[in-house]
Amino acid sequence: MDKFDKYSKAIDDCVSIMEHIKKERKSDVEKGKYINVFSLWNNFSGLLEPIHSRILHFFLSDNPMHGQGNLFIKLFLKRIGIDIENREEWVSTAEIGRVDIMLKRYHPRSVVIIENKSNWAGNQPNQLYRYWYENIHLDEEDCHPEYYDRHPEFKIVYLVPKKGKQLSENSMERPSYYSSDLPDRLPIIPYIFSFDEEISYWLTECINSLPKENIPLINLISQYKEYCKQL
Repeated sequence: MDKFDKYSKAIDDCVSIMEHIKKERKSDVEKGKYINVFSLWNNFSGLLEPIHSRILHFFLSDNPMHGQGNLFIKLFLKRIGIDIENREEWVSTAEIGRVDIMLKRYHPRSVVIIENKSNWAGNQPNQLYRYWYENIHLDEEDCHPEYYDRHPEFKIVYLVPKKGKQLSENSMERPSYYSSDLPDRLPIIPYIFSFDEEISYWLTECINSLPKENIPLINLISQYKEYCKQL
């Protein structure tokens, strides 16, 4: 009988906890806690990789709609080891040519290539090597890994949904039709960034850098941050 009473009480406790969770969730739904414009967008038409690239480009560019100048790109570059002055001019592009997102500074010359794999797409053979060759490589000097120790202003960021997605070796190998004078392997070590970690941390920094009265932009970034965790 004692065991029955214990089991009965445990069941009653579980029911009580579940009722409390359901009540709390119902209250949160009524308050609009789970409304997310990006989730809604994905339900309607699918938030595909090019759209993610353009959303990130929106934050990483000096877009008059968000009105923050180079604040967001400055925070992003700092996360990958590039410190910039407030008045430095960086150009951000998305879906131009074959590169998903590219950040450029002309004086001094700097290039950040962002390869976006938000939809878990596979790695193309020689892909990152080609991007390095077409957008960073200039002469024999930058073919050596030591060059990038001295020049942190050149980066390749491999952006994945979660850290479980790995960068394949064949993406970093020299194409067979390139000159054999070039290195066999990509000389620059890519940064592995994930949407649910590094991008989420960066977006948090973006939110914290805004005035508290800028509610529309804070809400927009917060919703995108939450959506990124679901990829």
